Amino acid sequence: MKKTSNDIDSELIKKAKEGNIGAFNFLMNKYYPRVYASLFSFTKSKEDSEDLAQQTFIKVWEQIQTFRGDSAFFTWVYRIAINLAKNFVSSSSYKKQRINTSIEHSDIEISSFADLESLVIHDQHMIKIKDFVSTLPESLKTAFTLREAEGKSYEEISIITNTPIGTVRSRIFRARESIIEYINTELLNNE
Repeated sequence: MKKTSNDIDSELIKKAKEGNIGAFNFLMNKYYPRVYASLFSFTKSKEDSEDLAQQTFIKVWEQIQTFRGDSAFFTWVYRIAINLAKNFVSSSSYKKQRINTSIEHSDIEISSFADLESLVIHDQHMIKIKDFVSTLPESLKTAFTLREAEGKSYEEISIITNTPIGTVRSRIFRARESIIEYINTELLNNE
């Protein structure tokens, strides 16, 4: 009988809980790209996303004993990552950094070709991501757009689409997973 990804994850999680660093490293290597992509979409900064991804896996290692398996392992890791990102974005040091960045970039001069190139690449990636979102099945696209673009709550989306809230959550999750997979395979691998 062939083992599924979830079966393998379960074995690795069990070993990691027993202190097996190799098993934990395998899990970290498997999920790092998805965590990084999620954090990047949140922070819009490569350096901040890398730092937060590292902090995420340090926290995962410290708290792996508390993982009960009520949700998928990635969902648990994703929650840790996004909570760290939210705390980071609301921190005063991040706000100061953003203000300083805004002041630095208020000059009309373009500091270097590399900066301009990275801005163009970022804009092109955003266009490609938007184009990809438009190809998602209508149910996923609608739920995702209402949540991410319009800021609607799960309850509001449930009412708007006349769909149970659990289905709304599932659709948004599946849309996010598809987008992250697209970013990892089509955008990050082609750089």
